[in-house]
Amino acid sequence: MPMFAYARGPGEVRLECANHHHAVAREPGDAVRARLVDNWIAKRGAQLHVQHERWGTDDVKGRDERDI
Repeated sequence: MPMFAYARGPGEVRLECANHHHAVAREPGDAVRARLVDNWIAKRGAQLHVQHERWGTDDVKGRDERDI
């Protein structure tokens, strides 16, 4: 499965596939590729935020005692 960037650390990029397998790669030395990685991570974060809004998981209202 293809792996996509989800976080950056000092000198590294953390990758994840759809099955939640993880890997670590070196940070790209090229500024253009580094911007592409940053853009991908930002888009993923925005997508997760929209999903949480849609599912209502950001709201306390409606949750039961399990706090799912």
